[in-house]
Amino acid sequence: MTQSVNGVRLLHHREPQTFTDVTLTFAVGARDETLPTVGVAHALEHLVMSTVRRLPIKLDGQVDTMTTSFMASGSPARVGEFLNGVCAALAVPPVSRLPLEAGVLAAEDGWVTHPMAALLYYVRYGARGPGLAWLDGGGPDGLTGDQVKAFAHKWFTADNAVLQITGPVPDGLELALPAGVRPSHDRYTARSFDGPVAVEYGVPGAAVLLTLPDGDSARTPYLAIDVLQQRIEESCRHVGGHSYVVDSDFVHQPDGTTDWVLYAEAREGTDDAVARAVAGAVTDLAEKGPTDEELALAIARFDEELATTDVELRAEFARLRRELFDEPQSAPVVPEQVRAVRPAQIAAVLRAALPSAIGYASEAGSNGWTDLGFSMVPLCPVGGELPAGQVFRPPLGTRAFSREARSMTLVLTQDGLAVRDDEGVHSIPFDAVAGVLRAHDGTTVVFGANGCVFPVSADLYRGGAKVVAELTRRVDPALWYDESKFTAEED
Repeated sequence: MTQSVNGVRLLHHREPQTFTDVTLTFAVGARDETLPTVGVAHALEHLVMSTVRRLPIKLDGQVDTMTTSFMASGSPARVGEFLNGVCAALAVPPVSRLPLEAGVLAAEDGWVTHPMAALLYYVRYGARGPGLAWLDGGGPDGLTGDQVKAFAHKWFTADNAVLQITGPVPDGLELALPAGVRPSHDRYTARSFDGPVAVEYGVPGAAVLLTLPDGDSARTPYLAIDVLQQRIEESCRHVGGHSYVVDSDFVHQPDGTTDWVLYAEAREGTDDAVARAVAGAVTDLAEKGPTDEELALAIARFDEELATTDVELRAEFARLRRELFDEPQSAPVVPEQVRAVRPAQIAAVLRAALPSAIGYASEAGSNGWTDLGFSMVPLCPVGGELPAGQVFRPPLGTRAFSREARSMTLVLTQDGLAVRDDEGVHSIPFDAVAGVLRAHDGTTVVFGANGCVFPVSADLYRGGAKVVAELTRRVDPALWYDESKFTAEED
């Protein structure tokens, strides 16, 4: 079924149409960046699209957490030009345009996923993998041409791509991508909790992250997510009138599970109601399962998708995508088994996911989670006691006028840094530093792969210059980066 063009896998949807639709997908997204290079995939997509922008057809590019895609629709000849142009620009990125495009990226201020999803990925994975979607890094102006070219050379190869074509296949397709060796994706251990937990922040709305198995032949986990989203949307939008955006996001994991995030935005003054609706939907469905009507609608959606898509090609694309991400293959879908799923099976899937669930609410909505048995936790892991080492305290004058400063202590050990604040003890080993930010005001901010973040500088701690010097000695220079000038403009 799968063909290839110059090493790029090709899936051809043979629809009876005279025009051509294409999607060229690469198995690389925001989760494959590093903290100092956050946004490099988006920057590369912009640079590439700038080279084909004058073609008189519909075209677009997109970066999400897991993939980067280039899409076009038009006459076969023009679409062929688009594909060849995109591949040529990926092979030799036009980085001379990077300083100009940085301003465009700053103006766009785009997220690779919704902020609530990005935050929950950050809580689970810290400053690495999917969690990078929450962080700014050095901003678009902090990226260098060499970083963009290295990222393109590593990930945008023929063996890391799938091309889907609907309609006539353009003549003269070259797809001159580097051959390369398909890179492997880093694997990260998720943060674990003792029972369901929730976090709070300032984004209006509520969300929940659930880790589910990828699915049996009945696709029970997918039906469970469909039913849960349906319940949240009904409550938050159609009945409550609190939300417009109710949606979901997901990240497949190499162990055969998927992290699903379902979220609902909240208009002003409705944060508590939305949080209670999301938390209530999760816990109620886990206990009782969906109504017959809810499950029937989810199955009807499955049947409609089955009737209106090329099932074999869709399955082949899913298989190729999992192959590119080194993920286990899912069991084949058996429609009769999907239609036979009962409410108790949906409840069982969600009940099994509940102990590792992470809820989210704004500060005004956290009771919606705690009232249903979720424990509030900080955004990053904290411990109880400071380790032994060299101790640094804020200047005496600062401690005299700041209650917060009186509780702060920084400890430098042989292996890393630890800070005690009002939340507890935050620790970052030197070999687990994800990045070090040099801020405009001279502060040095350390980001741990575990999600802990704290500033260290001579202004904040007496003798803090020694800590910065030790960071400079122990941390790879490639992990240091400057604060974006666009951040300064916002401030």
